Amino acid sequence: MAARSLPVPENLAPTVSPFWHKIFPVNIDLAVKTILGVWSAYFIVNAIRALLWGAPDHSHDLIVHMVTAIIAVTVTWALYRLLIMVGERTASMVFILTIPTIFLALGIAYLTDLFLAYPRPILEYIGTVHGVSEHQALSHFFDTAFVDYLMLVGWGGIYLALANSRKSQVALIHSRNLERATRESEMRALRYQLNPHFVFNALNSVSSLIIDKKNGPAENLVDGLAEYMRAVLNDYGADMITVEQEIAQQIRYLEIEQVRFPDRLSIDVKIDPDVRKWKIPALIIQPLIENAIKHGVARSCEPVCIRIVAARDGDHLKLSVANEGKMRADYQQNGSTGTGLANIKERLAALYGPAAALFAGNDKNKKVVATIIIPDENQIFRDYCL
Repeated sequence: MAARSLPVPENLAPTVSPFWHKIFPVNIDLAVKTILGVWSAYFIVNAIRALLWGAPDHSHDLIVHMVTAIIAVTVTWALYRLLIMVGERTASMVFILTIPTIFLALGIAYLTDLFLAYPRPILEYIGTVHGVSEHQALSHFFDTAFVDYLMLVGWGGIYLALANSRKSQVALIHSRNLERATRESEMRALRYQLNPHFVFNALNSVSSLIIDKKNGPAENLVDGLAEYMRAVLNDYGADMITVEQEIAQQIRYLEIEQVRFPDRLSIDVKIDPDVRKWKIPALIIQPLIENAIKHGVARSCEPVCIRIVAARDGDHLKLSVANEGKMRADYQQNGSTGTGLANIKERLAALYGPAAALFAGNDKNKKVVATIIIPDENQIFRDYCL
């Protein structure tokens, strides 16, 4: 089949010399293996039959089958070239495997008998070898040609099935590569979306300190935010970082916020040792921390503890951020744009599909808890069948 639309990946396209590429321009490995395989099987089966049968004339039949197989390999190559000439037109391929293949099968039978009969006439040779009349010799000739026809059609079906399977594999690989590139672009766009969102919240924090005439803490907060942003952009600029790195970033951010809320904000972190090196999207819990500050600490007159927990839950990672307070159903109408949670959901969907999730709500201990469920790194960009 002609490969016109998509280049074959290296693992599906063997490297061959220009000479062999001219002889087998498409699917050289499939063509060679199927041609040699079919006719080698034909010869081996007949050789075994000759050896087991033990009839006096079967040694001669073995030579016939050997000559047939050698000639048939060349004729099958001609059929291969006819099939790739018509490209991917199904009707043309069906036509090639019917009418022209009949003549190719007759050619195999004719050339075999011509080679073995030389210099005698073909029908005389067949009649002498098989002890039949000339009329019966002609019938025997067509019977042999019919077997060769079935062999050619069988080869054609095998080759076209394998070639079509390879074409589907190539299309699937290209589709997955395109989907991967699209998802990676979407992931970067979503991550960059966090920057203005983060800056927006950070400026609100600075503004609050300035309004309260706390210029010293405001200056410290600006310096701390600048250092934090530098670390995020330089030290952890990768798309995927470890749980340990992600939580270290958020602790640093919370320490900056403690300048603003020295008496109200405390931090509690728990990381299971076996999930410290688990790879997760960078800044994935940043919006949760910001929400805890904005909706929990900033709106409370009582001390608030922000608790970050990273633990294994079966074959998934569970990341949770909790703080005292109550999550209101109308929080998006109370000064929240909803960008943070939406961003997390979109990033998780782009990376893991339905294998990851985000849950947020109130627990029985009067805390607001947001939990992210993340599978291992092998689940990234995995295809899911519904």
